[in-house]
Amino acid sequence: MSKTTENSLTRTYRGKFGKDFVLRNRDDVSIMAKPPKKKRKAPTESQLAVRRKFKLASRWAVNALMDPEKLAIYQAKASGMKTPYVIAIKDYLCPPEILEINYSNYNGNVGDKIKVVAEDDVKVKSVTVTITDKTGVMIETGPCIEEPGTDSWYFTATVSVADLAGVVISAVAEDIPSHTGTLDVTL
Repeated sequence: MSKTTENSLTRTYRGKFGKDFVLRNRDDVSIMAKPPKKKRKAPTESQLAVRRKFKLASRWAVNALMDPEKLAIYQAKASGMKTPYVIAIKDYLCPPEILEINYSNYNGNVGDKIKVVAEDDVKVKSVTVTITDKTGVMIETGPCIEEPGTDSWYFTATVSVADLAGVVISAVAEDIPSHTGTLDVTL
């Protein structure tokens, strides 16, 4: 694939040129590439699944860009060939990830803090922590507060826990398309 920003000859051209190459323009960049080849075999089940997922991502991106708030978020991440539409599709396809649950400051007391480190390619919208005992009974659940400018979120305990053995701390991060990433730790 060949790209140029200086060629006045190809700046306004687009489409197929014989059987050798196609011309496209994106912003101020002219792109010359080999034409796509048509496949003769029927797609596999996994290819069809990827196509369905991409179709959903494309549909979601179109609708998301109609929302001024989401459009502003995606425009802020866009640069060069990465348009807000491309960023929105990638955001849909890549769920958030929880990298760490730091419970070193959690001793089962009211007011103890649990730190959750969560990241996403665009933005983590929210993080929720749930604490359950060793039998699976929920002790408490609630939202985390984001530390601005970092990937860190903090949960403050509101219920006292006498025995921490076997207690499970679960964190769920949600991104703009409402996809989630989870992580559990057992004390």
